[in-house]
Amino acid sequence: MTLVDKKQLIFHINGLVRTIETASGLAELSPTARSILSFIGEAESENRALNVSDVVKGPGFGTAPTVYARLAELEKADWIKSVQDPRDGRAKQVSLTARARRAFAKMSAEAQKIIAT
Repeated sequence: MTLVDKKQLIFHINGLVRTIETASGLAELSPTARSILSFIGEAESENRALNVSDVVKGPGFGTAPTVYARLAELEKADWIKSVQDPRDGRAKQVSLTARARRAFAKMSAEAQKIIAT
């Protein structure tokens, strides 16, 4: 990769992300929903379990009702699943579904190709 290419790298990466988001259906989600999905994915990649309350308190996702609505939309669209927290029966843990993991794996694979060049 030449120096000029490296200066344009972020635009190339953003273009690939948009292409994958469109192909996987992620582009149909609101920016807030995509951010929440990413937040959940990052926690999973660090082997951290997240409760719904962790997401509600997350970095600037909006008011609690907005976050709850986005989580419900993500679950209905099969991007996330929620289950009872085994440590606290009153709480629910959220995690990515296979669909979301495939979309993020594809993005990661494309990023690896860029890094390898």
